[in-house]
Amino acid sequence: MPARLVPLVGSAAGIALALVLVLGVALELPVLAAAAGGLLGAAILAVQLDSWRRVRSMRNYLRDEIRRAAGSGQGSAASPVPVQQAAPADVLGAVQVLQAQYTGRLDRMQVTLDEALARLAAGRPAHDHDPR
Repeated sequence: MPARLVPLVGSAAGIALALVLVLGVALELPVLAAAAGGLLGAAILAVQLDSWRRVRSMRNYLRDEIRRAAGSGQGSAASPVPVQQAAPADVLGAVQVLQAQYTGRLDRMQVTLDEALARLAAGRPAHDHDPR
């Protein structure tokens, strides 16, 4: 069965069992309701156990991959590309650019707020903004 059909078939089976359970209760057939409830519970348990198994296998896979990646960087010929350290002037320049952008935004916000307060004081609605 294709992998993308499994969730659809499982969902359809779960809905069918839930409907049989409701039908058994509505028709006052306790045996039918108990059987459907038991099958629905078993199906839920099977899905839970499968997801637990998949999580454990994924943990093991990731742990092995991390160990393999960490071990391959120490003594192999394919060593990673060395990372260049940023010069202090580059870092200082980047911080100054960010500071200037932030200050400019704060200045524009202050101007907008002052204009809105002036409009409110003049009795005009604050949202009447002249587009520039």
